[in-house]
Parts: sequence; C-alpha cells; structure tokens
Amino acid sequence: SVARDGLMIRWAIAFMITVACELPLVAICAPQGLRRRSAGDSVLVNMLTHPLAWLSVTSLGQSWLVVECTVLIVEAIVYATVTRMPWPRAVAAATLANVVTASLSFLL
Repeated sequence: SVARDGLMIRWAIAFMITVACELPLVAICAPQGLRRRSAGDSVLVNMLTHPLAWLSVTSLGQSWLVVECTVLIVEAIVYATVTRMPWPRAVAAATLANVVTASLSFLL
C-alpha cells in the first residue's frame, strides 16, 4: 500500500542518517587501533537495532525512551564485547551516537 511504502521510505532515510551520524562518532570514541573495526561494527549493530527500534515505536507502540535506552545498552555491549573497546569507551560511544541521532529524530 501507499502508506506502507511511505513508511518504508521514511525508515530507509532515517537508517541512512543514523548510520552516517553514528559511524564517525563511534569511530572517534574508539581507541586508535579499533577505529576502523568500530566503524564497521557500528553499521552492523545498527542493521540490527535500527529496524527493531523503528518497528517497536511505530508499529508496536512501545515507549520511545525505553526503546532508545535499550538500543544504547545493546550497542554498548556490542562495542565492548565484539569490537573490544574498553567498557567506558563503549558506553561513551553508544551514548554519544544515540543522543545525537535521537536528538535528530525530533528535528526531522
């Protein structure tokens, strides 16, 4: 349907903006030797969290704040365990990236 197509286009645009913003922010937070890996992991984890967050908020009516906090926690865990960032940097990267993109969601 036209409404569903419009929603998918809005999701795709939101996803591209999210990745374009979060990738460099996460890379900057990573230790020098992990910057390239963290950038790639940022894209991969967003391929998981972004569609689930979008679906949770737009279709399932979940609380935006709860969903954003859950995404932040999942991404911090991935950056610490998969990317191997030290926990403080992983939490900082996930927090910075998600605060920026969450703020942009109110502007767009």
